[in-house]
Amino acid sequence: MKLKKGDLVLIEHCRKGNFFGRVKKDFDTEEEVFYPIISDEIRLIEGLNNDWENGEEIPCRNSLCKITKVADKQAKRKKKEGVGA
Repeated sequence: MKLKKGDLVLIEHCRKGNFFGRVKKDFDTEEEVFYPIISDEIRLIEGLNNDWENGEEIPCRNSLCKITKVADKQAKRKKKEGVGA
């Protein structure tokens, strides 16, 4: 899947949990090993050894997560439902 800078995505990560992020630069999920994602969450994202705040780049290895492009309206609804939490 090809994603463009600024696209809103839902990350389902096996170690960091589910969270919303923005694409830092254009990339293709079929070609990249690490996805360039910036946190778009108010809450702190907790990994095994690190924490990330809103606006920080989060290293997401393609073998450890599933990425889904979402529309901004969908994201607002999902945040209310606690999907990214």
